[in-house]
Amino acid sequence: MSKKNLPENRPVLTVMIQARTPERVSELIKRGTAGGADAFGIQLEQLEHKYRTEKILKRIFDEVGDKPLYVTDYRSNLNTGMTDEELAEEMLLAVGCGADLADVMGDIFCRSELEITYDRDAVSRQTEYISKIHNAGGKVLMSSHTMKYLPPEKVINIAESHQSRGADISKIVTAAESRKELDSNFEISARLSQELKIPFLFLCAGGFSALHRRIAPLISNGMFLCVAEHDELSTPAQPLLSDAARIVRAVCL
Repeated sequence: MSKKNLPENRPVLTVMIQARTPERVSELIKRGTAGGADAFGIQLEQLEHKYRTEKILKRIFDEVGDKPLYVTDYRSNLNTGMTDEELAEEMLLAVGCGADLADVMGDIFCRSELEITYDRDAVSRQTEYISKIHNAGGKVLMSSHTMKYLPPEKVINIAESHQSRGADISKIVTAAESRKELDSNFEISARLSQELKIPFLFLCAGGFSALHRRIAPLISNGMFLCVAEHDELSTPAQPLLSDAARIVRAVCL
């Protein structure tokens, strides 16, 4: 994340917001603020297109006050059918409206397995795109949602690829469907802390993901993705802000 009043020596409690309307976004921002959120993440792919205007985005983004704002604009949900170029332009609009951290997919401009491309032309375009975000005053989190278990060396390779393209933060989401895979993911979290030069967000999905979701942010001292409340659009794997704050207080304070 960037700027503003970020906590030191503990994970940043980041409330993720998935909503169709500005009114619902505002409601969740208020609930997150009241619950002690350090930062917010607004997922534009869930916001109805008619609300993605400069005027409305600026108004929504202003509501987070002095807290950092992370924005995603994935290909999923209401973005089905949009081109990567359209998504890239919309993200630049979001940065211009006040977003601090832009999520750039690791396979943008060349959709690929594991959401990471190694196509030379696509990587060159990604590097240029990241520079545009930086020049607009934003920072970049590059994400690869693999949604499957990967061994440590493969995860580290993806993270280093993010780093080499100019990302400020690397985000990788794998999976854990057994205790063995869960243990391996904890090992990966520890290795990334030692071997990667930029901050990272390493998460997993799957039947054994809950424990990693709650403990891994303590290992990385990075972002702790959570929700103000669970509803039909929120990600079930993301813990409640109240639970995440309780864990952080118990371990870090």
